[in-house]
Amino acid sequence: MTLRLAAATALAWCLLGITRLLTVVLPFGAVRRLLGESVVPDAAGPPAPPDASARDVARARAVGRAVRYAATRTPWTSDCYPQALTARILLRGARVPHSVVFGVLRDPAGALLAHAWVTVGPVTVTGGSVREWTPVGSFSWRP
Repeated sequence: MTLRLAAATALAWCLLGITRLLTVVLPFGAVRRLLGESVVPDAAGPPAPPDASARDVARARAVGRAVRYAATRTPWTSDCYPQALTARILLRGARVPHSVVFGVLRDPAGALLAHAWVTVGPVTVTGGSVREWTPVGSFSWRP
């Protein structure tokens, strides 16, 4: 692990703790002010992610690696929501245009599941494979 990746991972680990606390303590209405401009997806599909340069995509991939690595090493639950918030903070700090997307999926037992992920251009930064999820809300940020 390079020194730069180690520093980003350490920062991501700390932010995962803060964002996990935010998700537990604050209602979504309070957190949504931190997310940026709200965009509601229409029947045609999810909103288009903000345009991103090759440099933005490279930075986004580095942020994604740091967040995913740090999330596997926290003693608390670092699921998709704190990961998405952490990636959003790091991407904004790097001035990379991005979208935080919230989606739902009905599992085989009929339960409704929720998921959050972050995109930069065509890249999913956090959230893994999101093809089967139906986007229900998106928050975009552009520098």
